Amino acid sequence: MRRYYDDAYATRFTARVIEQTTAGNHPAVILDQTYFYATSGGQPNDTGLIAGVPVIDVQTRDADAAVVHVLASPLTANGEVECQVDWARRFDHMQHHTGQHILSQAFIEVADASTVGFHLSADSVTIDLDKVNLLPDAINRAEDLANEVVFADRPVTARIISMDDAAGIRMRKLPEKILTDGLRVIDIDGFDITACGGTHVRRTGEIGVIKVLRIEKRGDKSRVEFRCGGRALREFRDRNALVNQLTALLTCKAEEVVPSITRLQEEFKAAQRDLKAAKSELIAAEADRVIASTPPENGLRVVSKAVADRDVNDARLLATRLVQTPGVIALIGVPGDKAQLIFARGDGVSVDMNALLKAALASLNGRGGGQPNMAQGGGVPATTEQIEAVLMATVQSLKE
Repeated sequence: MRRYYDDAYATRFTARVIEQTTAGNHPAVILDQTYFYATSGGQPNDTGLIAGVPVIDVQTRDADAAVVHVLASPLTANGEVECQVDWARRFDHMQHHTGQHILSQAFIEVADASTVGFHLSADSVTIDLDKVNLLPDAINRAEDLANEVVFADRPVTARIISMDDAAGIRMRKLPEKILTDGLRVIDIDGFDITACGGTHVRRTGEIGVIKVLRIEKRGDKSRVEFRCGGRALREFRDRNALVNQLTALLTCKAEEVVPSITRLQEEFKAAQRDLKAAKSELIAAEADRVIASTPPENGLRVVSKAVADRDVNDARLLATRLVQTPGVIALIGVPGDKAQLIFARGDGVSVDMNALLKAALASLNGRGGGQPNMAQGGGVPATTEQIEAVLMATVQSLKE
């Protein structure tokens, strides 16, 4: 017997164990009556204790619709047991499920957008609407309407009606499975009437507040993420703390945070451009010095260099700059956890850099490739000494 239909506020009760079973790899029990909510309709299960043993899941058995209480460890007690529902989790679910009813109806009235999905978890609460590209004004008006209902502290009642009477009641949705003697409907004082088997607060004021956090397009639907009550308070507290941190770091008022960050982004981009230009000039000067100090041999200048203090992009830029001089072969290596070799040639050089690179990578067990004029590869750990040894062997192969 599912007693939470009658009283969602009850958290301590006595029940009799009528069956010990299993659910997956966990022990489980079935009671003669329960206030533990079983996962359904987008609302997660309750947790708590049965005879001191943690309840980690609550499911509905397909065969007979029995409520299966999944336990963290086997239950040694038989007969009557003391049970306790985790109230903090239960009330959070009550706030959000009732809040979902109100917000869903608000979107119908404001934007003619119906809810086609509801998800409630410890990390996220969302509804999916059957309409996309909702304007910010419509979202705000739906949120305002939902909170008007909350602040009015309207009564929330549940009753069982026959299916024959259902046709005369305006309802958003009928449940896929009915576990009561008739159709259970939740009436939020005439604002919304919905068939639902979940747990709800007695008055809308207990929801505290309904806050829409974001809305995003999901195919032909819109996903609305929101928070109610205690979660909304924690969300505001966290975001307010973040704003306070930003204002302290930026030495500005809250309303100046975005302009300040925008200005810093522009300054950072300008600094990056200046750094890139300066780096290019330095690398060009370095390349000129290296070429000047490398005498030609048999018409070629072979530059072999391990650059432990450079990233791969800088090393590639150095190689590219070196081979702007005709007759130059650049063999550049970058040691590290994902070492890289960059081989390049200038005009007047016929050596295939791709073949030369593959031969060098074989000793490192690295992979890579490219074109006859430039090739790159590696991706394996290699020290400066290992890179220098590979480059020396490659230079020697060019002389043979």
